[in-house]
Amino acid sequence: MIGIIKDVLEYFKDANLHSESAREGIAKEIIKRLDETTKTDYVYSRDLIEKKKDEEQIDIFPVYEGGHLG
Repeated sequence: MIGIIKDVLEYFKDANLHSESAREGIAKEIIKRLDETTKTDYVYSRDLIEKKKDEEQIDIFPVYEGGHLG
C-alpha cells in the first residue's frame, strides 16, 4: 500500500496541496489504484462511505437477551 501511495504522490508531485480539489483528486486516485490492485472496496471512515450508504448495515449493538454475571 505504501508503494501505491508513493506512486500517486509522485504522479501528482506538482499538485498544489493547498487546493481542496487537488487533495480530493489525489485521494480518489489512491483509492482507485488500491481497488484495482486488490479488487476490494476500501472504506476508511464514515465520511467516505459513499458506496455503502444504501447497503444493509451490520448491527454492531445487538439486543441483549438476558442472563446475569453473578
